[in-house]
Amino acid sequence: QQQQQQQQPPLYYLAPGVGRRVDQLSEEEQIKIAKRIGLISHLPVRLFSEAAEQGKNYECVICMVDYVEGDRLRSLPCTHTYHKDCIDDWLMRSFACPSCNQPVDATLLTTFASSAANH
Repeated sequence: QQQQQQQQPPLYYLAPGVGRRVDQLSEEEQIKIAKRIGLISHLPVRLFSEAAEQGKNYECVICMVDYVEGDRLRSLPCTHTYHKDCIDDWLMRSFACPSCNQPVDATLLTTFASSAANH
């Protein structure tokens, strides 16, 4: 029975609280998820550095764990930052910032990428 659980297809959330196994998704839903994964992959990732943060304590509001040296962090267009794995999982369920509820969409990503390139 444990082997059966390990071989279950991944579960994807089409909307908050609406999850289905990948083998139960329509082609349209699979395309939507692929686009979402693509958008998430374009959000910037950096390593947490205590020296760069000048001794301030920061924590991921999703998992409530303090960042430690070398943690991989992902920033959203609204500038809120989270552990990469925490926010990636969050964004697969809801495409809004967990702190300010600002939507994370293609327009914001384009604006964020162009402003980051100019700095």
